[in-house]
Amino acid sequence: MKKNITFTLTCMTLVLGLVLGACSNNSNSSDTAATASSSDMQTGGAQGGTPPDGTPPGGGNGGGPGGGADIPESVTDVAAIIEEVDATADTSACSSDDTTVQIACLANAFKETLTDEQAEEVQYELTEENAEVWSNLPVNAVERNGVMLGSLSEDSLKAFFALAQTALGESGYETFKEVVLADNNLNSVNSGMWSSDYYFVAFLGEPSDTSAWILQIGGHHYASNLSYNTQVTSATPTFTGTEPLTYTSDGGVTYAPLQGRRDAMYGMINSLTDTQLEEAQLSKSFDDVLVGPGEDGAFPTSEGITVSELTDEQQELVKAAIEAWVKDTNDEVSEELLSSYLSAEALSQTKISWSGSTSLDEHGSYVRIDGPRVWIEFICQTGVAYQDQIHYHTVWRDKEADYGGSFSS
Repeated sequence: MKKNITFTLTCMTLVLGLVLGACSNNSNSSDTAATASSSDMQTGGAQGGTPPDGTPPGGGNGGGPGGGADIPESVTDVAAIIEEVDATADTSACSSDDTTVQIACLANAFKETLTDEQAEEVQYELTEENAEVWSNLPVNAVERNGVMLGSLSEDSLKAFFALAQTALGESGYETFKEVVLADNNLNSVNSGMWSSDYYFVAFLGEPSDTSAWILQIGGHHYASNLSYNTQVTSATPTFTGTEPLTYTSDGGVTYAPLQGRRDAMYGMINSLTDTQLEEAQLSKSFDDVLVGPGEDGAFPTSEGITVSELTDEQQELVKAAIEAWVKDTNDEVSEELLSSYLSAEALSQTKISWSGSTSLDEHGSYVRIDGPRVWIEFICQTGVAYQDQIHYHTVWRDKEADYGGSFSS
């Protein structure tokens, strides 16, 4: 076992300039008929738990514990292989009716393909300190746990993809793949900061079908923490983002990684009447998600309009928005979580809210779902690589079950 090691942050002048440009474009205009004044929108100032991509807040460690990391040498083209791998990888060697058993088997099968050094790098103790090491920022700004995908052999990489496909489910794996490939697009802008190779996998605790452990997958704009044999069923914290919003891969396929999530949030918030929009509007403006990396448990007082007060049609749109995140994990996990999140009792305590704009096409457009357990945020930011565009940040949390409830007081 090894514990997380903090490295010295590598500051990049180019990135700082880009981020300052992004932060200066904090628009709070609204394209809705909501009646709140612009002065109301400014109350409390801009909020957000993580900075725009590229630099930690205040020049320190941003987006989560851990400093910047030296990036290992890549030996495998992750972008090329991830597009080659069939949508349903061969998992026959780990066949089981119990998904938890199958995932543990696939994790150990992946581990067996690694070198001794890599096998040591991938394995961590299951501690709160280690679990907190995840971020949305590039890996040269914030270190990740584990072994880097680009440093793996082709056989190891394919074994990892089999594990990821089973753990994340079909929809979740597709989201992961598309976010990873987006960084291949950004690689042409700055190869030292962004690459499909710069994603990591770590095991917190030994993969087992009986003992608690967490499968952690992360890199720029992506973090998942999938818990097994823990106190509570969990797939959170989960962070997803994308820049650019659409792109064509080297394989000739056009992707729009988070379009489904954006459309679900847009449909939900724009179904509200003018009166409902006024009730749902937050007084503060936002530059980023509020309960992002490094903000475990920092949930504010619930605000917005209660879901049970909405029409049946509007409530269905709320449910669809929640499902857009929760179905990005395997069926067993998503079904159990949705049965809790979407119960009549839960919806009677769930609020939806917005800030900045409901257009979801300009900096500061922000939508939130806040339930007794589920917490989802979606925000638009000015682009870092493509400053004439916006890009998306999203986070999904569970107030009771982040990290499987392993560290809840």
